[in-house]
Parts: sequence; C-alpha cells; structure tokens
Amino acid sequence: MLDHRIRGKLLEIVGKAGVREGQALRRHAIDGFLPRLVLFPNTPEEVGKIVVLALDEGLTIFPWGGGTQMGLGAPPRQVDLVVCLGRLDRILDQDPENMTVTAEAGVRLGALEESLRRMAPGFFFPLDPPCIEEVTLGGAVAANASGPSRLRYGTLRDMVLGTGVEILGVKGTGRKTHAGGKTVKNVSGYDMSKLYIGSLGTLAIIEEVTCRILPLPEERATVLARFRETHSPWACVQAVLESQLIPSCIEVLNPQAALLLSPYLKSQTRARAWSAVRIEGIREAVEHQVVEIQRMARSEGAEQISVLRGPKEVEFWRALGRLGPKVCKGNAQSIGLKLSVPLSASHEISTSIDDRAQKGSLPCYQLSHAGSGIVYAHMPLDEGLYSAKEQTLIQVVKALREKAEETDGSLVVEYAPLVFKKKVDVWGEVGGVLPIMKRLKEEFDPRNILNPDRYVGGI
Repeated sequence: MLDHRIRGKLLEIVGKAGVREGQALRRHAIDGFLPRLVLFPNTPEEVGKIVVLALDEGLTIFPWGGGTQMGLGAPPRQVDLVVCLGRLDRILDQDPENMTVTAEAGVRLGALEESLRRMAPGFFFPLDPPCIEEVTLGGAVAANASGPSRLRYGTLRDMVLGTGVEILGVKGTGRKTHAGGKTVKNVSGYDMSKLYIGSLGTLAIIEEVTCRILPLPEERATVLARFRETHSPWACVQAVLESQLIPSCIEVLNPQAALLLSPYLKSQTRARAWSAVRIEGIREAVEHQVVEIQRMARSEGAEQISVLRGPKEVEFWRALGRLGPKVCKGNAQSIGLKLSVPLSASHEISTSIDDRAQKGSLPCYQLSHAGSGIVYAHMPLDEGLYSAKEQTLIQVVKALREKAEETDGSLVVEYAPLVFKKKVDVWGEVGGVLPIMKRLKEEFDPRNILNPDRYVGGI
C-alpha cells in the first residue's frame, strides 16, 4: 500500500475512476510482483503530473500498453506504480496526402487499422505483431514489436517518423518533448524519435507517435504448402527469396504449430512442416506470383497446396499471431524464445530447436519468419512439468544461445516464470555498447524510476 498522502495526490491527478488497487492489482502484476497502485491517466498532462510526483517521492513507474509484452524483461526489484496508457487512445491526425497518421500511445493497432481502412481511398499501417487487436501503438514502439510483414515493410524503425514523450531529464523535473514529424528528416541533428523504439519504457513514457501509412493493396493471397521432409519448406523459401517475386510474409511452421492452425490448413495427414507465403498488390501481379509460388512448392516436394483469399486469409494471419498465447493459455510456467540469426542459419537453428526439445521431451511449437531470420519457440509448461524439466530447460536455452551467437545472432527469452528468469539472463550479452546504453539511461532517467532493472545489462 502507498502512503495515504501520496495516494491522495494521485487520486487528485487521475480521479477515483483512474485508480485500481486491492485484488485488481493482480491483473497488472509484473513477474509476480504486485504494484502498489495502478493508474489510468486520461490525458498526457496527467501522465506528466504522475511523473513529477513519482520523482518527488522516489516511486518507480512501469508503463503499460496492452499488456501483451509485459513478460519481456528481467525481474524488477519493486513495482510502485503501473501507469496504463489505454485511455490515451485518440487518433490525432490522419493525413492521406502525406500518408501519415499521428495517434496517442494507447490506441489499439486493431482500432487504428480499422480507422485507416475507412479513410478514402483506404490505407493501412504495415505492422502486424502478435495479438494485434490488443497491442497498443506505444507498447509496440517500446517493445519494437513486429510480425511476419517485416519481410516486405521493415520494422518500426522504418515506419516511425516522430514521437511525443514524457522524459525526466538531468534535472529530474519531468517534461514533454517532441522529436521528428511528418517528414523523413524534418530537423538537423540526431533522429531522437528512433531512440525510443525498443527502449522498453526505460528512457521515457511514449505518449504519441507519428507513422507512415500505405494504400491498401488491391488483392491479397496466401499460399499454404505441406511438406513431408523438414528441409523442403526451407528449400522452397530459398527459391522464393532468390526469385523476382515480392512476398510480404514467408512463414515456416513445425508440426505442433501447424496442428493449432488445422482449420485453415485442412490437412488429413501429419506433415513434417508447412510453409505460408503471402502476396499482395495489384490483382494481376498477385495471381502471377501465386502460380509461381505453387510451382516452386511442387518442385520442392509439396504434398498439398491451397490458396487462401478474402476473410479466411485475414483470419489465418490473425490466428498465426495468436499462436503463442493460445499455446500457453492455462500453462503459467511456459517459456517463449525469440532467436534472430542470419538468413543462411535460419534452417539450422530451427532444426536445433526441434532436436533439443525432442531430446529433452519438451513440448515445442515453432514458428519462423523464414525470410527475416527470426524463429519463435513456445514451450507450454505447467508447474509440475516445469519443476521436472527446469535443468533441461536451462541447458537447452544456453545451448541455443551459444549456437545463435556463433552465427552473430541472438536469443531473447520473451517470457518465462520468475524462477527461470532468476537463473538465466533473458537478454544475453550485448557487448561493448552496454556502457553507452547505461550513460543514456543516466541522462534520460537519472533517478532510475522508469521500468528499472528490466532491460539489458540490468538497466
């Protein structure tokens, strides 16, 4: 519980409706640590007042968007205030002529997508992280979230043009600042808006974001192919990447992951792996590329090929994005890994994950952004299975990290139970840049109150 005096001041800022306490705190626990108070500010001005009060009273602040990425990071020492930005959900400006949108940090990506779709002649924001309906714009920026479409459209560093944030600064007084704008480079000097991308709320509280948007494609289609041999979809991926085709997404699923998507795959037999390739653009070009991808899949031994279009195609990719949460639902001790490696090492690292999981008798649902070198592994574990397999899990993660690092790649534990996080570094080594990162943290947050201890190197 907070001191009665401090609680009273926070109530004055956000009102009674903007405070959660008691049993409601459990919904906003971070690695099992209950916050002392959860706040729902309605305006950026209220966020600024919370920051000033927290500075004066020495309280830690943990920004919260949609909550989908709150498992990411090392365990905190203490959690004083969780500041939920979901009520800062206004779309401030939609500019079709300049193809930009500016929105508050709490707007859900699903709602933003729907608003852009209605804007003549129809636009979209090319970001598709998992659980897009729940993810907020600010949360996506803070976690540098992305999805399968990064293959064609890049990541948030390619999309974000400007930010409005609440920073603490050297004097520790709290103030709002803007960086960037509607153009690619509208000021001289450092592009400060990019600094907050992937900073996990350790440098500032993101309040608004300006992003690029694109016209809706005329047509979208997804080619699904089932293969008997594990190497076959990767050979198909390589053929697509080396061709003149321009796919938006290329995914490879292991058999366990494919089972969860069986309503879309319509397979009657067990396959070793599946691939999914999405094409979008002008209708004639899409149809041509669909035919070419089907031909490549057959040449690599595809046993079954289907093409999704329309609502069914959209539903497939949404289901793909919900795969991790679906796997882990009801399994509180689950572990999720994200491995990033060069494209040439993707197949090998994917095989290593499945091999080690199989040898350790660990359930493993694997999904690869095969054209981007990113592999996700979800391991659903209940308390009993985790206890029995803890040492095996530790060894598996350490071995996979070493293998990824041999290729100049990395492994991040995206979510795991607290007991596991205490024994394994969730981030891994970041090398010689850590001192620079710590200096930045000291400049932006000298009193270390923003999401402390959760970032790389204990920042």
